[in-house]
Amino acid sequence: MMNSSIRSLLVVLLLASAIFLSACSGGGGDTANVDVSTPFIGGKNGLLASFIAGAPPEEVFDNNNFPFGISIQLKNQGEADVAPDQAYVEIVGINPTDFGVPSQEYLIRNLPIELLGAKKNFDGSVINGGQALVEFPEGPDVGIDTLSYVPDLHGNIPVNMRADICYDYKTRTTTKICVKRDLLETGRAELCKVSEEKTTYNSGGPIHITQLREDPIGTNKIQVNFVVSHVGDQNDAFFNVDSAECQDTITNPDRFVVKVIPTSMIAGVAPECSGLEETFTTSDGITGGYIHLFDGAPRPVICTIDISGVETTFEHLFEVDLEYKYLQSIQKTVLVKDVGIGASS
Repeated sequence: MMNSSIRSLLVVLLLASAIFLSACSGGGGDTANVDVSTPFIGGKNGLLASFIAGAPPEEVFDNNNFPFGISIQLKNQGEADVAPDQAYVEIVGINPTDFGVPSQEYLIRNLPIELLGAKKNFDGSVINGGQALVEFPEGPDVGIDTLSYVPDLHGNIPVNMRADICYDYKTRTTTKICVKRDLLETGRAELCKVSEEKTTYNSGGPIHITQLREDPIGTNKIQVNFVVSHVGDQNDAFFNVDSAECQDTITNPDRFVVKVIPTSMIAGVAPECSGLEETFTTSDGITGGYIHLFDGAPRPVICTIDISGVETTFEHLFEVDLEYKYLQSIQKTVLVKDVGIGASS
């Protein structure tokens, strides 16, 4: 029988091995276990935002008695990269001059670094996305590096601070569709089915293709119907990716607009899609456009593909890029105390 010292050594070695294997998995949280047979990590999030503990603090004092800063941590949980000039964080809900800065300019800041998206390795392991810390105040006057409540209060007052995070994002989608030389082909020789609902895979992001169906129309054309949906938090908003900012007003025509680009060709023929507005043609000869998801509701798109040049039967990847500007918010309440009624030290 093994003595106690040998058994103890084996336990230590097993624990060390478990820790090592866990560290080598490349993942974390809900991205640690990913199906190796699927093309993307998936998920409904882009950036994840949170206030750093104590910045801002739970309470501050009036009359410039408590300087403080605001720090927002951003983590890229989706699979698209976000460049510094494609994102900004703005602190709203407070009067800048009440908190010791000259204007709202000091409460708006771009990302300090690029946030790379999460990546899936060939073995199913995950490289987590990038992280960044966005700190306030930020402005042209480098001498102003803290906030403080300036007015003289006559009693305590809670102040609601909100951080709006606006950034450009992209969801890549891929679906296997069936392409046949003879659309009437059935029976033993049938390698795939044309008339059926297909499974679509979406990269991690808050806008997805949630349904896709393929059907034959005529003898030399197939039709692909798909639905674009907002799957992120319903309190969030999204906008035309080409707009300058996230202006969340009912009158903004860029609100709830998604840029749609079908990127696949079959036998050199690009899809022709209806339901797209303000269409454009890429350098590769692909026609894309914009769709308006009215009040954030799902929106269908219909694409027709001419397959008269096809000489065999095969499964083809029908790929669509969805681009948008995304807005999400986090909020915190800070209690501003009157130093004259109980915060003397």
